[in-house]
Amino acid sequence: MSEFNVEKLFEKRDSYLNILKHLSFELMMEPTDDEIKKINELEKNTLHELDLIQKEISDILSKNDNSIQ
Repeated sequence: MSEFNVEKLFEKRDSYLNILKHLSFELMMEPTDDEIKKINELEKNTLHELDLIQKEISDILSKNDNSIQ
């Protein structure tokens, strides 16, 4: 069961990483000041969500390691 959860979290993490890549690309396209603010806010929110997912993955993997030992 936890393998399935971790797999889903990895997929979600990859999705957020892809979003960050696209946001970085958007910044290279000479956006307006308003667009820059929106992109920066999206980046901030995405990084926060990514951090939460990473912590959740770490917790699950840590629990799995403890149960094996």
